[in-house]
Amino acid sequence: MLQLYFLKRRWLSLLFLFLFLNTRSLFAQINSTPFEQVFITANLDKETLKKDFPHLYQVVKNKDYKTEDVNSFIKSHEAEWNSFASQPAVKKLNIAWNTLGVQVPEAKKDFAHPMYQWYKASNISDVKRNQLFPHFPLPNLKNDMDKELSVYAEKFGAWQRLYTEEYEHFLNAPELTALNPYYKGYFTLPYLPKFIGSPLTYSKPGKHNTNNPVMDEYKYQLELRNWYFVFKPEEFDHLYGKDYKFPKEFDAANYRLIVNTKLQEKKDGKVVNPQDNH
Repeated sequence: MLQLYFLKRRWLSLLFLFLFLNTRSLFAQINSTPFEQVFITANLDKETLKKDFPHLYQVVKNKDYKTEDVNSFIKSHEAEWNSFASQPAVKKLNIAWNTLGVQVPEAKKDFAHPMYQWYKASNISDVKRNQLFPHFPLPNLKNDMDKELSVYAEKFGAWQRLYTEEYEHFLNAPELTALNPYYKGYFTLPYLPKFIGSPLTYSKPGKHNTNNPVMDEYKYQLELRNWYFVFKPEEFDHLYGKDYKFPKEFDAANYRLIVNTKLQEKKDGKVVNPQDNH
């Protein structure tokens, strides 16, 4: 009977020890950093992070790392975090990161202008861009996306018209044509510059203010180029000559003569057909 009593006591002691150890293990799991479950569930070996995710590895290799450490890493190394989260093994888990206490950066909104998207997708270098179309407008992505999109559409349209040759280079750049399934060969644009025929007086043009700064600048640049072309051709060549070419049939001397004749007729008070100014 006494022996049975001691056996029961021993069994209860062992049971208590078992429950105590398992309870400690359970609490250890509850108190561990939730982010650790990503590696367990995705079956990722932390040692494989060393090469591609060195800053993340420096955090998670420590057994006592905290969620705050992960968030600090994300804030300092956003690109590395995005690459890690995009790994197939992680992405397929479809994790709601906030449930793990992880503060991920807000997804950046794409700038939706199609021509800019085409330009970005081509990965053309800045050096080549500056060689082929140096005046190509770049959006200010720090601005509100929707407002900047409206402004950029006008900037791009103005660039197309002011720098026709650059626009042709843009359309035919190999990096861009590689993404154009409809490209059939070198695409040539008409080359009579848009400034030809812009309103002129003898006075050097000034900029108008219509509360649309992009179009005000565009119209000013057209008139300014035309004024230099007609009245100061040598200065025009110095300032803008490299940006323009003209059709072979275009007679620049005759154009200047016609413009000067019409301005003189207007100055002398002679009747001028309004259509002649177009």
